[in-house]
Amino acid sequence: MLQERIIIAVIDESGMLTGIGRAPRVTIIHEKGGKIEKIEEIDVGWDKAHETEQEGLHHATVAKFIMQHKVNEIIASGAGPDMRKMLERLGVKIRIGGGYYKEYI
Repeated sequence: MLQERIIIAVIDESGMLTGIGRAPRVTIIHEKGGKIEKIEEIDVGWDKAHETEQEGLHHATVAKFIMQHKVNEIIASGAGPDMRKMLERLGVKIRIGGGYYKEYI
């Protein structure tokens, strides 16, 4: 059975990587057996929520999305220590980098 990976790249409006908790959009990449099967972009509004939600609630919003979409890897330009701890508890791998997200897939 081929293993499926679901990766999220957290991006700004132009497709450049941004911090997890401040992403206005994400790109979900469905990969199976090393081959990309589907790529979709979703507006999440975490940039606005970061400024209005309490920190614990904001992390819960991100966690809920990750669990709903069965994400097992995230590509971002950064993540705060509490966000990293939350993602580690969920078993999500984090890759930190910069630039255009398609450079990482």
